[in-house]
Amino acid sequence: MFTEHDQAISAGASLRGTRWGREGDTLAVATNLGFASNGRRRYLDAGGIGFIVGDGRLNYRPELVTETYYDVRISPGINMALNYQMALNPGFNADRGPVHLFALRARTAF
Repeated sequence: MFTEHDQAISAGASLRGTRWGREGDTLAVATNLGFASNGRRRYLDAGGIGFIVGDGRLNYRPELVTETYYDVRISPGINMALNYQMALNPGFNADRGPVHLFALRARTAF
């Protein structure tokens, strides 16, 4: 985790495609709830800037990021994945977000 969270709770799960006849596929979901310490909150609220967060006045809420993806084996050594991420209160700020991110990933191995 590359973040400024001082405390976090994370959970996730993935299912292999054998359950629906696609052995090379994977369906996954994960979520992370991140918290800032009291000291970090005061610093950010005062206008402090960290290496990722900080944009002035802070309307503090824990940051929640959830990700899901479906990875498809196209052929041996070639996979494509559709990915979706949603961030609530990015940078611990309830005045920001939600942010929706979509991605398409490709992987080759030979």
